[in-house]
Amino acid sequence: MPIPFLEDFFALGFECYYIGNDGRVPVQKKIEAILKLFKDVIFFINVDYELSGFQWPEYIYELIHKQKANPEQFGITFLKRQSHVEIETLRRLYFEELGLKLGYIQLEYQKKNNLGIVAKTLFNIQAQGRRKTIRALCSSACTYKLDYEKESFSGSLQDISLSHFSILVKDAPLPIKLYEKVHDIHFNIRGSFFHTDAILVMQRQVETANLYVFAFVTPAGANGLDERTKSLLVPVLYNMISANCMGLLEKHYHDDDGKKEKTEQAETETATEAPIEAKISAEQEMDPEIAALGEEEKKE
Repeated sequence: MPIPFLEDFFALGFECYYIGNDGRVPVQKKIEAILKLFKDVIFFINVDYELSGFQWPEYIYELIHKQKANPEQFGITFLKRQSHVEIETLRRLYFEELGLKLGYIQLEYQKKNNLGIVAKTLFNIQAQGRRKTIRALCSSACTYKLDYEKESFSGSLQDISLSHFSILVKDAPLPIKLYEKVHDIHFNIRGSFFHTDAILVMQRQVETANLYVFAFVTPAGANGLDERTKSLLVPVLYNMISANCMGLLEKHYHDDDGKKEKTEQAETETATEAPIEAKISAEQEMDPEIAALGEEEKKE
């Protein structure tokens, strides 16, 4: 499963990532963090991926039956087996015994064949969701410039995909009519430049500004971007989206580590205080009201 496959899946409308064990954050922790952060995520676990002192069936049983993860979010993937008996053994273990529901992907030895195999599976399980293209949220590093009726308009994008982009205009509304084509709009997406035509497909008021949504069209009038522009934009947009996703995960890992440190510190302090409390109790009987105050403090 080469890394460039991720951009190919993105171009098809699937937001995909490879999650492994990097020696810093265990793969189990990553899976559990992703489940907390992303409601509709799906996993295909590579059961041929070996970890020292770790067994996938045991972990999956814990995940599904004790942590109550949704079995419909999980499937498995594995390298091509030589016999039907081997495949049937895996199917019984992971789907009948452990209860996974998402199915399996059997990968070929030739990497080039796996792109189509995985893409077909993602399509069959409707992994695109409601949108056929994935939107990347933009910052001031994503800009546009267009000319319309001898006037120039420019600013930052709200978001962009391989089919649409949107802008927010706080000043006077744009004079562009709904469903009108605007020619030769210039874009700078984090240092990647391109230009294309687009049609205004939606306009609505958002608080004190106007939101405009445009659909890309090619010079020939077809929907979307031409192939050259699309090939330029795919890696840029994928990097934007994956950076946001990984940033959320990294923050979650650090937050969890911080909570763990606080818990360990509290346990250490409690362990240190315990002998002192025992010493006081041995030397003299504590006033019941003072003892009650101590108990209230602990409850808080």
